[in-house]
Amino acid sequence: MMSQQQRRIQLPLIGIVLVCMLVGVYLLACKRFAKPDPAGGIIRHSLDTQSDDALKYWTADNMRNAKPADLPIVNDLDQGKQRQQRPAI
Repeated sequence: MMSQQQRRIQLPLIGIVLVCMLVGVYLLACKRFAKPDPAGGIIRHSLDTQSDDALKYWTADNMRNAKPADLPIVNDLDQGKQRQQRPAI
């Protein structure tokens, strides 16, 4: 009688241990094979020019002839938070 009770306790315990091991292997595999973060993070540059030189350069004529900088192309919508649509009123 006692051996049957021990057997009933051991089988679920072995199952729980196996499930925990499988979850651990799965999490390890997900972390190992996950895509690395994109290299396009924040880059910091130091400048050797004084701020007064920049103010002297940007005259009204130079501002009129200035061309806009190219914006980065973002194709991946999964990054960051996604906007929630507001309900129509």
